[in-house]
Amino acid sequence: MTLGQRIQQIRIEHGLSQEEFAEKLGTTRQSVSRWELDQTYPEISKIVLISKIFSVTTDSILKDGISTFDADVDYFTCGVYRSANCEIVETEKFALMFYCSSDKNILGAKLYQGYENKKRLVAICERDQLEEKIEYAYFLENSDPHTAISNSERLAPRLGGAYDSNVKNSMRRLESFVVDHTGTSLPTVKDASIPKCLASWRMADNYYANCDQFIFFLCTGKSEYVFFIKPKEVDIYCGASYNIVFDLGLLSGGQFFRIRNYKDNSEKFCSFHCDFSFESKEIRIPTEQCELGKCLETDKGLMWCVKRYNDDEIVLQGCGDDEYIYRRTDKRIEHFTADT
Repeated sequence: MTLGQRIQQIRIEHGLSQEEFAEKLGTTRQSVSRWELDQTYPEISKIVLISKIFSVTTDSILKDGISTFDADVDYFTCGVYRSANCEIVETEKFALMFYCSSDKNILGAKLYQGYENKKRLVAICERDQLEEKIEYAYFLENSDPHTAISNSERLAPRLGGAYDSNVKNSMRRLESFVVDHTGTSLPTVKDASIPKCLASWRMADNYYANCDQFIFFLCTGKSEYVFFIKPKEVDIYCGASYNIVFDLGLLSGGQFFRIRNYKDNSEKFCSFHCDFSFESKEIRIPTEQCELGKCLETDKGLMWCVKRYNDDEIVLQGCGDDEYIYRRTDKRIEHFTADT
């Protein structure tokens, strides 16, 4: 355990947010965030103050966190990892896994929630291609005890299982990114232009789970992941794709994973697909501009073009009557920046 992890452990044990913890110590939320990420170390006076306020010894703070000062510390890194049959995207608070069996008869998705490597399974979905059957199970958000929504006696008992962070050790890392802890507001269209705003506004994640729907969305900037379940309408969608910003919209250059169950599966995009060999470097980004408010199918992929926009909102024309709406002020759990 690092010094930052020990400080976070103390804070969480006392049920405090970073802001509340900072207030007790006479510092800022940003400082607490940097301590917990081991980006900076607190002054000795702050460690003494933590000891007094929370009735822990300074030894327990420093000795348990002594590995922070070792030269060979292995820091947690947000990233995307891939093998022949699996892709994992890790953030500080989530780990999303898309996978298939070696014969591709089983396609699946798992979402783990927690901090860094201490995550637990909160949602799972699997498609059996031979039986043409989709099963799912997920926990309601913030329910205590955990309440599960499920159509599967097989999958429901798996919820709560621990995330094995060692799985990714044998996988290739495709990209890395960092969580933005600065709290600075995102740029407006006037300040930064449509392409830059689309890129920065989308680079985030969102998680929501109640009786009516389960939603997890994550965009790293290079790749985009969706895990969606609507039990009452049996609408299920797990997808991973490369959606790349160009001058006047997004290019859907390649969807390499898809589980879809909607109505009678006769819809055009209700197919099932898995190809972990496909990569973003194969995609040609368009240089021409498309017409406003169009969804165009080209040899490069689908192009969703800007339909309307203002300083704080960009609306793209989707397929048919669909609209893809991106707002600067949308509430997200984590915002990301490129790892430079």
